[in-house]
Amino acid sequence: MESPQPLPRVLIVEDDMWIAGMLADIAASAGVEVVGPVSTLRDAVRIASSERLDAALLDIGLGRTEVYAAADVLEERDIPFAFVTGRTEAEIELLHRGRPVWSKPFLQQQIANGLRDLIARR
Repeated sequence: MESPQPLPRVLIVEDDMWIAGMLADIAASAGVEVVGPVSTLRDAVRIASSERLDAALLDIGLGRTEVYAAADVLEERDIPFAFVTGRTEAEIELLHRGRPVWSKPFLQQQIANGLRDLIARR
């Protein structure tokens, strides 16, 4: 008998615990294994550098810092990601424009469908 395929693993980086919990619930209901959520750039970079990941959802603003160092690591590892943020695309660092941007407030179906699309790119 074949062993079951492991669930896709999705890193969630969000410093608002309420939103992080909501994203984790949506991701889990979409059939993925949630990694995190984490709320600091240090944890995001550590996990992005070392864990098996199939996709990531990144809030840009993490307290007084921004998530771009983790985005750079994900890009280097060819792991697809989307920004889940209150910012407009024009406010995103130029290097990362063109990535999916899901604006807050977001819809559950938007996140679930978007995750499936990200994972399919892998």
